[in-house]
Amino acid sequence: MFTNLTAFALSDTAVYWIKEGVGILASAFVLISFLFSNERKTRIINIVGAAIFVVYGIILPAYATSVMNGALIVVHIVKLTKEHMAKKKQQNTLDNREQSSAEGQTSSSADSDEPSCEK
Repeated sequence: MFTNLTAFALSDTAVYWIKEGVGILASAFVLISFLFSNERKTRIINIVGAAIFVVYGIILPAYATSVMNGALIVVHIVKLTKEHMAKKKQQNTLDNREQSSAEGQTSSSADSDEPSCEK
């Protein structure tokens, strides 16, 4: 598909450097992704790098590179989704506890405000 980039009147040297540039860009994203301490940011930047590596593997052609990085994208997306769902579940649990606590305080304070009829 992309093997004949010379149809755009580029020299073989230009095509070579374009391919290398794509590979270097992908590598840079992967390297930069490991500089973050936040796992979510690391995965998102790594997804960008892996997507560029998929393109790189197609234009070389080096299909094993494309397949492996495509699989890596799927793994990152699954992990990010699970992390997001766990945080959402944890937040819902905290919200429910706060709501129950607030309701308990409201009902107990309402009980104490009523006059006592005991003798």
